[in-house]
Amino acid sequence: MYPIFSSHGIVLQLPCESGKDVIATFFTEQMLPNLIKNIEKYRPKTGTRGTKILIDNPSSHTAKLTKNFLDVEGLELLPHPSYSPDLAPCDFWLFPKLKIYLQVKDFNTLQALGTGMYQYFKSIPEEEYRNVFYKWVERLKLCVSAGGDYFE
Repeated sequence: MYPIFSSHGIVLQLPCESGKDVIATFFTEQMLPNLIKNIEKYRPKTGTRGTKILIDNPSSHTAKLTKNFLDVEGLELLPHPSYSPDLAPCDFWLFPKLKIYLQVKDFNTLQALGTGMYQYFKSIPEEEYRNVFYKWVERLKLCVSAGGDYFE
C-alpha cells in the first residue's frame, strides 16, 4: 500500500503489486493522476494550482517521466535529500505509528490489510497530520544547523 497524506489527513492510498517496486510508469499513470483527482475534489476552485508535494527519492519519483508529468500538471516537487528518512514524514512519523498498529492486528488478505490500514489512517486526528508538518519544518532546521549530518 502506498499512502499519501496532507495536513488534513489521508488523501489517497493505492495498492502496489506484492513484491514489486513502484516504477515511474505506475507512479505517473496511477498514483499521480489519482492524487490530482483528490486534490481537485478538495480544492474545486483552485485545483492543483500552487500545490507543492514532497516525495522521497526512489527512482520512480525522480525519473524524467515523473518530473515531466509534474511540470505539465503544475505541481511543484519540493526538494528532498537522498537517503534521509529523518526528513520524510512517512518515515519519521506515519510508518512508526502504523507499525505499532499492525503489530496487534491479523489480516488474512492483502485487501483486508489495505482496508485496515486505510481505517487506521482515517482514525488519526487531523491535528496530528497538521502537527507532523510543523515537526517536519523543525527537522529541516535541525538538519541545516547540523550541516546536513544525520541527527535523531
